[in-house]
Amino acid sequence: MGPGTAWLRETLAGCGGALAVLPVVLTLGLLAFAPMGAAALPTGILAAFVTVGIGGLLHASLSGTRLPVSGPSSATALTLAALVAQLVADPRLAPTTAAGVQGIVALCGAALLLSGTLQVGFALLGMARLARVVPQPVLAGFMNSAALLIVLSQLPLLLDLPLGSRPSPEALRLTQPWALALGLGTAGGIWLLARRWPRLPAALLGLVAGTAVHALCSAMGGAESAGAVIGQLPSAWPWPPALAPLLSPIGLELLQSHAWPVFATALALAALAALESLLNLRAMDQLLDDRHDPRRELIALGCANMACGLLGGVPLAAMRARALATLQAGGKGRMAALVGASVLGLLYLAGGPLLAVLPLPVLAGVMLVVALGLADRWTGRLLARWWAGDHSRDLVLSLGVVVLVMGTTLWKGMPAGIGLGVLLSLLTFAWRMNRSLVHDRYRASARPSRRIYPALVEARLRPLREGIVVFELDGALFFGSGDRLLDEVDALDTGCRWLVLDLRRAGAIDESGAVALQTAVARAARRGIRVELAGLAEGSAPAQALRSFAPALPHWPDADRAIEAAELHLLGQGEGEGDVRAMAEVPLAEASLMAGLDAAQVAVVIACLLPRHLEAGEVLFNEGEPGDRLYVLSRGSVSILSRPDRAGRTQRYLSISPGMMIGETAMLDGGGRTASAVADTPTEAHALSLDALDALSRSHPEVAVRLYRNVALHLSQRLRGAAGAWQANAR
Repeated sequence: MGPGTAWLRETLAGCGGALAVLPVVLTLGLLAFAPMGAAALPTGILAAFVTVGIGGLLHASLSGTRLPVSGPSSATALTLAALVAQLVADPRLAPTTAAGVQGIVALCGAALLLSGTLQVGFALLGMARLARVVPQPVLAGFMNSAALLIVLSQLPLLLDLPLGSRPSPEALRLTQPWALALGLGTAGGIWLLARRWPRLPAALLGLVAGTAVHALCSAMGGAESAGAVIGQLPSAWPWPPALAPLLSPIGLELLQSHAWPVFATALALAALAALESLLNLRAMDQLLDDRHDPRRELIALGCANMACGLLGGVPLAAMRARALATLQAGGKGRMAALVGASVLGLLYLAGGPLLAVLPLPVLAGVMLVVALGLADRWTGRLLARWWAGDHSRDLVLSLGVVVLVMGTTLWKGMPAGIGLGVLLSLLTFAWRMNRSLVHDRYRASARPSRRIYPALVEARLRPLREGIVVFELDGALFFGSGDRLLDEVDALDTGCRWLVLDLRRAGAIDESGAVALQTAVARAARRGIRVELAGLAEGSAPAQALRSFAPALPHWPDADRAIEAAELHLLGQGEGEGDVRAMAEVPLAEASLMAGLDAAQVAVVIACLLPRHLEAGEVLFNEGEPGDRLYVLSRGSVSILSRPDRAGRTQRYLSISPGMMIGETAMLDGGGRTASAVADTPTEAHALSLDALDALSRSHPEVAVRLYRNVALHLSQRLRGAAGAWQANAR
């Protein structure tokens, strides 16, 4: 595609994306200034176009993302509406006068200017990434309360009541049922279009269709019953800046008397717009295979909101709906974003007569669909689990936080809800840090290592595994959780001989956490308990921290290897020392394959075996290779491993000791090898091929029958061992 064609594609896509979100832009402007009543129509719509036009251009110029599109958002519009509702209660700011409207717009602009300044400050202080740690229940409470507030705010428009009024028994007698039908019909049509043809601009088509129906009613003499229209709008951009009225003595007095609500709203707007924008940008990164810089994006957002505040706009945030519409239209770059913002700005200046005839019930229908999309789906899944009978503590706590944030927001407004959400986030963090650091604990008798031992050795080892305890740690091991680890170690019973600390879930380890590990090792040693660490990926941040602060602590790649080391250590003490020495090398005559055979029969089988020597790390067979033979180990060890993952790590399925056999399953069923076999140490393996076994069946049928029986017994023992481990885990 040539440069000229790409330029044309981006231009058309920018126009298409802008027109697709036009209904949402209009309705969010009305939503922000709805408490002003009739004055909200010209004020709110102008403010929305200031934001999406001028603010969108500035944001697209400063942003570093591939598709930097922005516009008003539902949550921030509701937050600004809460401030407007407080301001209109001041007689000096009556929205029925021009001075009152200018004062309200100026105070809202001051809040928006301050919020942009705070966002830039957040970015410079390195707080941009904090948006990612907001707990999901708190976020869900915000989203659900915003959806409910949007629905409540649109009731006057749906019922054809004065904008900003509250439905009452007296007002309901004056409602127009045709206006309600038009609004609900628009919402239903948009919803159906979006579900059936998701690539179509459903909101724009619904707006056009609803306006056409209203025009038809007007031609038939029923325009009043179908609801009011926007009406004439200001024909120019706001100038001088919207904050100019605050420079007068009366304006300074107003600013002083409303300083607290202005500041609280600014703080809420800064947090909400930053959170919503960064979350939307994360979602867009996945679509565009991109990665944004949170610090730069928050600075761009703050500068754009400062400009919107100076010109009387509404809060601006990264707008995912517009980004998706632009992508569907073929746009993928900054030019599409710049063109879209310019088109929306010019549309206000040149399309005023068209905007004036848009019916308010139709715009309310658009907002109902926006509210539906804003509702949190995660909350619905929690409720479904509750209904299905899951009344666990975590689920009840999550639902309780959602309800609490929703109730506070609906009762006291968005700033109060955000304040409570921040408090709950801190409390949730503290609760998680103070709950048990040990995610799971078990004994090796319930989950033994994956090494397969000879039957006599396994019988000796079984009771010894009760002395091996494993702690799976979960979360950060730092100054706030180190003492809990020491408490858990001190609480170990006297039967514990070996403690494995599985750190694979440890998200971080700081200096205090490393010291706590060292202290735990020393305390356990004084009680005769040996401690081993396991599970830290080589090169990970926790592993590097441990190497820096506690280099002497022993460490295994995973808990399975650590448990095996404990088994061999306990097995080698006292009477079991002979078992360990015997496991170093097992004569072929004593291997499990030879069980039940006399000396002459053993000699016949050994004559059929093909010896093979393996060095440590050498592959016996690879996954996928034909399985035409089994192997008997007389010395060394072989582990069955998975394919390496992207990081080069393998998963050990099991390890075979001397005297045991390996590869028998693939030989019996004729399938390929399901995993790879690698020697752990210098190993002597002896192969019995399927052809040799068939030859034995013809020459020595009684020997072949016994060999098949021994293979079946070997498989049965492994299956029983696996079943026992599963049952122990289930308990």
